[in-house]
Amino acid sequence: MAFGYRYKLERQDNGWQLVRFPGIPEALTEGETEEEARANALDCVIAALEGYMKAGKPLPREGAGHSGPDRAVLPSLVTAKLAVYETMRERAWSKVRLAQELGMPENSVRRLLDLRHSSHMWIIDEALAKMNAELPIDLPKKSRRKAA
Repeated sequence: MAFGYRYKLERQDNGWQLVRFPGIPEALTEGETEEEARANALDCVIAALEGYMKAGKPLPREGAGHSGPDRAVLPSLVTAKLAVYETMRERAWSKVRLAQELGMPENSVRRLLDLRHSSHMWIIDEALAKMNAELPIDLPKKSRRKAA
């Protein structure tokens, strides 16, 4: 299942829908309709996570998970980049150190951590391997179909 952050929709006095992420107070967005508010939720949470990364803060865990209603589901590539960031924080690795270990310029590591940049998964795998970590991915569970 995909990783995401739960949010709450609140109807405002003006009729607009406000989106709040309980575990990420900085993440607020809205929409004129419920559909628009839900569509804005993903961009909002990614922007908030970029702020955490820029500040060098740990990523919020409250409201994060793999299931539940009203969830901004992160793209797989974004989730993988967040795993690299969190692993770097846990191991106290700088961008410079990771760049040296990967044999690439530091600006390449900056792009690797840019949540909006289209990086290659093999670079993410290599970065995690250099830090003795891996990205846990599993195949979907087989669904049980009833015989007709």
